[in-house]
Amino acid sequence: MRKERDHIWPEAEGGPDEDWNIREIDWLENRRKGAEMPDLADVLDSSDPIRLAVEIDKHSLEEGFKHPRNRNKGFGGLPRHR
Repeated sequence: MRKERDHIWPEAEGGPDEDWNIREIDWLENRRKGAEMPDLADVLDSSDPIRLAVEIDKHSLEEGFKHPRNRNKGFGGLPRHR
């Protein structure tokens, strides 16, 4: 099984290249998930899950997300309205 770095909160959706947003997962799983926003289990893979959740939520209110499947979502995929 080949592992690679994965951004828990995808860079394509504004996720930073910080240690608390990086984890190691199987390369095939990384390709499958693409730029999908993380669920609670994914966030818990972070070295600082509270910071990750707060940053995702803050971003969802200030800027929103690009991909239609991620729009109007905040932490854990919960609906957000500006």
